[in-house]
Amino acid sequence: MRRHDPGAGALTEDRFVKAWRTGSVTGGYRRGAFTHVRARNRHNVPMPLTPADIRNKQFNTVRLRPGYNEEDVDTLLDRVEATIAGLQGGPRSGRPITAEEVEGAKFRTTRLSPGYDEEEVDNFLDVIAADLRSHGLARPSEAAWPPPARPYGAQPPPGPPGNYGPPDPYGPVAPGPPMPPPSQPPTGPPPSAQGGRPPLRPEDIRNQQFSTTRLTTGYNEEEVDAFLDSAEATLEALMHGRRENAPLTAAAVDRVKFSTTRARPGYDPAQVDAFLDFLAQEFRYYEGAQ
Repeated sequence: MRRHDPGAGALTEDRFVKAWRTGSVTGGYRRGAFTHVRARNRHNVPMPLTPADIRNKQFNTVRLRPGYNEEDVDTLLDRVEATIAGLQGGPRSGRPITAEEVEGAKFRTTRLSPGYDEEEVDNFLDVIAADLRSHGLARPSEAAWPPPARPYGAQPPPGPPGNYGPPDPYGPVAPGPPMPPPSQPPTGPPPSAQGGRPPLRPEDIRNQQFSTTRLTTGYNEEEVDAFLDSAEATLEALMHGRRENAPLTAAAVDRVKFSTTRARPGYDPAQVDAFLDFLAQEFRYYEGAQ
């Protein structure tokens, strides 16, 4: 079967992540340390999930203890793969799956027949849910395909004089001059650099630390981490004058909402909110300059 790994019992990164988060591994907690099983590009920026990440995912199997029915899990991941493909310019059929649907998925359990390791599946579904939220697909009421992004620098389809050619797959084609060249970075200092401080860098977002809560309400760590991964990529694009490549806007930072935790560790809401307000102000500066 797909996603089957016969090496049951192996110590996977997913298991280490959970042990780290629950305190089974000693040491402090830093945002971005062992939080994702996603690849990073040559700039060390975490990459979003791809259809291949879903299709090629493997889980250990269990035989003498309960496991998840393999067919049930594969069916859900097939739908996730189709959604990720649609978000990245692939074919779109039906409505996309949302983070809440992934988190609420229920599978039949197995005992006498092989099944997927429940902990590994749950950990991977947490990563998927966080990734879907970063695309604005949080709950079923928001399950609508966002408009596809025009590849950077691409021009509308050509047409004869007097009309605007065939329908543009990226939306109506408005008259006007060709797309201008990439904007230049702003010349004045951003808000973070006021008072003689160094400006905020993408790696500062990656290395941002938050206190964790255990007996009070906190923000879901996976969701915050996934959103800040997108914020890091956004700042990288804005600083180089490539606003079209930025996955987030200042308005998206203002609107974002995270699930809360109480029975398990979560990020301190006041600290996260303050940092997001700071990020939104920084993004508005670059958006205004471009």
